[in-house]
Amino acid sequence: MIAELGAGKFIAAGGCLVCGVVVIAGIGGGAKYAFTARDTAKLRAAICAYAAPPDAVQRVPVARFGLSSQQIANAQEIINVATKLGLPRRAAEIALGTTIQESGLTNLRTGTGSYGLFQQQPSQGWGTKQQVTDPSHAARSFYTRLVEIPDWEHMPLTQTAALVQHPREDLRDAYAKHEPRAKALVALLWKSGSPRRAAVDTATSDDIRVSIQAAAGLSVPRDELVASITRDLASQDSGEQLDPDEIKKRADDIVTTVAGQLCRELKSQLGDPTDGDAPLMLPSGRGAIAVRAALHMIGVPYSWGGGGPGGPSFGTGRGAGTKGFDCSGLTEYAWSKAGVGIGSSTGPQWHSGKHVDRSQLQPGDLVFFAYNPHNPSTIHHVGLYIGEGKMVHAPRTGSRVQIAPMSRSDHAGAVRPP
Repeated sequence: MIAELGAGKFIAAGGCLVCGVVVIAGIGGGAKYAFTARDTAKLRAAICAYAAPPDAVQRVPVARFGLSSQQIANAQEIINVATKLGLPRRAAEIALGTTIQESGLTNLRTGTGSYGLFQQQPSQGWGTKQQVTDPSHAARSFYTRLVEIPDWEHMPLTQTAALVQHPREDLRDAYAKHEPRAKALVALLWKSGSPRRAAVDTATSDDIRVSIQAAAGLSVPRDELVASITRDLASQDSGEQLDPDEIKKRADDIVTTVAGQLCRELKSQLGDPTDGDAPLMLPSGRGAIAVRAALHMIGVPYSWGGGGPGGPSFGTGRGAGTKGFDCSGLTEYAWSKAGVGIGSSTGPQWHSGKHVDRSQLQPGDLVFFAYNPHNPSTIHHVGLYIGEGKMVHAPRTGSRVQIAPMSRSDHAGAVRPP
């Protein structure tokens, strides 16, 4: 990878922030680094900076798009389906440009034969009315027809969309005006590291982790790190025919994904589950053990009925195909690591310990949310309080374990396991 640039150039690029001895060795024809870190906090900051693509700080806030939360959720689902199918960002851009024109990103359930985000017609083989008004099914159907078009990735968006949608002749160019907005939404909502682009085998991933840590310690700029991985990928004979831009995107996604994993691990080691600069100091005791266990699961997919004391697992129903956690599975796992059994669902967990007032919350407390906050029988969600008004939880299907604020109106109460 970056060995050919030379250690002298790395150090000249910004100096050695946190490194001790640096050893350069081979990594699949490229470079591998080993070093001793003196300042874990500085190393974390450097690695976490790699996890954010260069355009991340310039991305437009969601509110600037003038879209409702539901419209944003629909856009996110369309993008999620593209990543699950291993499609490039261009596919999501085309799909979003199409839906903005067809429905304004609104899942229309009434009409005169055309329904849903893409205004698909059941009579034309898109599926039943119920299916075409399911955003996931509608997006998958759109992508299925999209990829059948020869050279679709290199066509103008409006031309590709028209070939899939077959609109009236006077509307065939109507999709073009939505391309800038579609690209901006994809840049904002795309979660780097799609299964196809960012997939690396275990050995390569380990080597890249070591190289990223060393590059961060040596202050190597992110673009140089991406460029070196790009060259390394281009030199490998993977059997895939990818253009240079696609190889660079893959390298960028690998850096974002692997650096993100390292960033989360280092934050946990520092007792810092927040995204701010000041570490959140966790007290000792079983609550702190539970919190740290849950924080190690950040990024694990949500799976309905999934997870338990043994960690992530395949769920049931709509979670049958996903290995991960649902809300109570995550909290059960976290407290099991502290040696306490709290039950596998919100019902038993609500009765698993002492009820505490919101003003008295401590890290590790279970926090519950209900459709009627005054009626425990309507509890529908549980998270793990981590301090400073935040919790770690597994929110819903399509999401991942994450940190979120506690400022919710449906808070029903809190429990402190013994």
